[in-house]
Amino acid sequence: MKSSIKILFVLLALLLVLTQPALAADTQQANTIETSAVSVVNVDPDIVKISLAIRTEENSGALSEGNNAIAVNKAIDMLINEGLTKDEIKTTDYSTYSYLKTDTDKSAGNDSRVYSTSSGMEITFKELDKVGEILDELANISEVNVNSVNYSIQDPEMYKEQVIDSAIAGAKQNILYSAKALGLELDQLGYLRIDFSSNSDIQPYTRGAVAATSSAIPQPQNPDKITITATANMSYSVKQ
Repeated sequence: MKSSIKILFVLLALLLVLTQPALAADTQQANTIETSAVSVVNVDPDIVKISLAIRTEENSGALSEGNNAIAVNKAIDMLINEGLTKDEIKTTDYSTYSYLKTDTDKSAGNDSRVYSTSSGMEITFKELDKVGEILDELANISEVNVNSVNYSIQDPEMYKEQVIDSAIAGAKQNILYSAKALGLELDQLGYLRIDFSSNSDIQPYTRGAVAATSSAIPQPQNPDKITITATANMSYSVKQ
C-alpha cells in the first residue's frame, strides 16, 4: 500500500514538472500583443519579356529543321532591325519530333508521318513603346506564335526598404493603439517576420489579322502597374 502511494506521489510530481512549461507558455502568450500590417506600392513597369514559339512541320525532319532555322533567323533579323541587341534575344528550348497525321480524306490511303520542329525564344527589352510594333512585325511571320507578354520591373529591391519600413511602422502603430486601449505598457519585441513580394503583369497575346501595310496601327498595349508588397507580423510583450 505504501509502495503504491509512493508511486502515485512520484507520478504527480512528474505531471507537475511537465505541465509547468506549458503553463508558462500560456502565460507568456497571454501577456503579448500580436498584430500585422501590409504596405503596398504600385509602380510602372520598366521592362517587358515576350515569349515566342517558332514551329514548323514538314514530311522530313531535315526539311522541318531547315525551315525552322529560316523562320528563327527571320525573326531575329526583324528584332535587330527594331533596335534590339542579340543579348536581348535568347533561345529557351528546341525540339524535333514526329507523329502520324490522320488523313481527313478517307480515299487518300494511309496516315502520313509529319516532323515538327519547335524553337522557343524569349526577348527582353526596356523600350516599352516598341512592344506594339514588334508584336505586329512578329504577326507577319506565319511560323511565329507569341505565347505571352510579361511586364515587370528590373529592380524590385530598390522599393524593398520603403515598403518594409512602412509595414513595420504600421504594425508597431497597431500594437501601440491596442496597448493604449487596453491600458497596458509595452515591454519588448517578441518576434518580427517580414514577407516581401512583387508581381508581374502577364498578358496573353492572341494573333490578330496580319497587317496589310506598314502604316497599320500597332497592337495596343496598356500594362497595369506592378504591385510590390511587404507584410510585417509582430508581437510585443507587456509589462506586468
